Amino acid sequence: MATVSPQEDGHPALRHANTIDSMASEEAIPTERGDVAGLLVERLRAWKHAVGYIEAYVSHTEAAHKVMAKEYEKVLKTVSEPLKEGHHFAQDIGGVASFFENVRTNTQGITQSHHETERALKTHVLPILGRLHTEIKDRAKHIHSASEKSSKSVAKARNYTQNHIELLGQHASGFDSMGSGQSTAAGGLAHINIPGTHSHGNGGKLKPDVDPYILRRGVLHRLHKQVIEENNHRQDLLGVQNQMQQFEGHIVQTIQQALGSFYEHVGAQADRQKALYGDIIAAGQRLPLDFEWGGFTTRYADVLIDPSSPARSIESIQFPNQGHQSTKALIEGTLNRKGKVMRSYSAAYYVVTPCNPEISLYLPDCTIGALSKPPNAKFIISGKDAGSTMKALSSKHDYAFKAATHEDAAKWHQIISTCAGLATNESPLQSPISPTTSGPASGAATPPSYSRTGIQELGVTNVGGNGAGPAPARNGVSGVPIVVAGDIKKS
Repeated sequence: MATVSPQEDGHPALRHANTIDSMASEEAIPTERGDVAGLLVERLRAWKHAVGYIEAYVSHTEAAHKVMAKEYEKVLKTVSEPLKEGHHFAQDIGGVASFFENVRTNTQGITQSHHETERALKTHVLPILGRLHTEIKDRAKHIHSASEKSSKSVAKARNYTQNHIELLGQHASGFDSMGSGQSTAAGGLAHINIPGTHSHGNGGKLKPDVDPYILRRGVLHRLHKQVIEENNHRQDLLGVQNQMQQFEGHIVQTIQQALGSFYEHVGAQADRQKALYGDIIAAGQRLPLDFEWGGFTTRYADVLIDPSSPARSIESIQFPNQGHQSTKALIEGTLNRKGKVMRSYSAAYYVVTPCNPEISLYLPDCTIGALSKPPNAKFIISGKDAGSTMKALSSKHDYAFKAATHEDAAKWHQIISTCAGLATNESPLQSPISPTTSGPASGAATPPSYSRTGIQELGVTNVGGNGAGPAPARNGVSGVPIVVAGDIKKS
């Protein structure tokens, strides 16, 4: 071993400073720039969350399809029952009934498509993402476990190195401070007297395990093992780092696979639903405008009106007693009757019937005067209103009639004369007054006077044998009234 020359004054202090700097040197114990393994694990957690988001998205989409399937089952119930009054629609293909059958079938198909999509997402897409989620989690756990083990080995090696560096520093510093205590052994070797490190009972020899040279060799030995551990740790981290690139590619590829499967099922459901709705709309638009009406008119031809059939006419209608003699008027037509108040003639439709309705004049109880001479067409009937509710208390009135021509008046007069209870040959000398009073009174109108001839001149009335009751039948007609059918306004 080379002899160490004694240092000049002041130099030991400089050497002491150098040894302190060497103890604090970062070359032997480097400072880590960051936790590589922790950073990679954190990145894997980020990927795990990203995959979890996609997994949650697909899971909720699967739940949405499950809900949509139930909702479309409710939609199907709205058309599942047969149509009310469905017999009004044709049951053939192309009608309303077949259209609703099409709606039911396609709606059932939409419901089934949602069920199938729900099962496909659950059995095909979610397992892909679930496996990827597990892979990421296991990879992060493996990196953390391996890096933790390797880091502990590096830390342990560095700790040993640091302890020996410190021990070397202590004895090197003691050598600088105890420079006056040198002793030169035989063979020219220099030995250091460091308190506590020399064997004073052994002739002043050094202990070999604290010799700075031995300590330095120990530091180098431990530093060598430390570097090996550090390089191994670095190589492990570098391998993990390189594998991370490949693993991330696997993550992205797996996500793309899951999304492709997701689109395959969801897109297929959307296309199928679109096609089913399109079939419903097409079936509705194919309905002919007159298909249902034509079938309806054919099925109910016996109820509906045939437009080609002729309209009803009263001439073609027959009913019981239509031609009975009691239904035939003896005479009917328009007559003018003088009013009781205004003393003017108003037209009305009059009928002489062979029955006895409780209206107007009952001819057997009436008296008819003579027909006026041409060109006048007037005659007078005197009697009570048979339609009055107080017939017994009603008074007699004189009714003056006028026909359009004398010939018409003669027809009316002739028929009424055959039915009236009394006919006279008296013609009115003045306009009749209604009602007829029992005698003239002061301020009252004078009753009509008649020119009497024949039977009435003798005071004989045409009544029954006992002088009471209705007049005998004339021409086989008994109880003939004259009926006012309705007023006719003059134009």
